[in-house]
Amino acid sequence: MTRLGFGAILARSHHMTDTMIIAGARRLASLSPALSDPDDALLPDFGDAPQVNFEVGVAVAEQAIEEGSAGVEWTKDEVRERAKEKLWRPIYGEYVFDEQGGR
Repeated sequence: MTRLGFGAILARSHHMTDTMIIAGARRLASLSPALSDPDDALLPDFGDAPQVNFEVGVAVAEQAIEEGSAGVEWTKDEVRERAKEKLWRPIYGEYVFDEQGGR
């Protein structure tokens, strides 16, 4: 679970509690494809990793707020929007090949 830390940082929690880890694990379990089809995979597809990681981080931050270990002044209901603001998105500049080598 790569987003446990994201959730803790998002909530500005100074420590990772057992209940925060459990909240992340439960959110991951709730996204299992096997819930809708017992013959399907236990874990979500790798292609769904960005959304799955986001959901795990949100669950961890929500739990930190709920249990009072968060260092933020906002509510559990605000976590999802705050998390969206903090997501890293790879944005690359567009480069054009110059046959003259920049001359």
